[in-house]
Amino acid sequence: MLLDRKNIIDEMEEKYEIAKNLFENGVFIPSKEMFIELVLKDPFRWEFWFAIGSIYEKEKNYTQAIISLNMAKILDSKNAEIYFQLAENYLSANDKKKAFNMLDIAKSLSEDKNLLDKIQILKNQNNL
Repeated sequence: MLLDRKNIIDEMEEKYEIAKNLFENGVFIPSKEMFIELVLKDPFRWEFWFAIGSIYEKEKNYTQAIISLNMAKILDSKNAEIYFQLAENYLSANDKKKAFNMLDIAKSLSEDKNLLDKIQILKNQNNL
């Protein structure tokens, strides 16, 4: 039984790496299908939801991106990158108020100078 569980986890990690590589190379449809399959097997991994949200963002489907990213946020509420990604999608969906709130939370959580710079740039570009 323990070996079966380990095999399942190994298989999921392998599939995650393949899906991630596809996404990074701009092959979004198969990548999205793989991430959806992964999230159906393990809905408690924020990385899966984040990846799905990122793909929806690339497809300009901001409503679905926001839904997926909010799932990631529920699973990892201290991850500044999730809040930043949400802010970008809220801006694309013309919701500056929510974008501003997400950027403020991202700023308060982040210690990453690059992310803090990106937050400030996004705020400046959008008069937030």
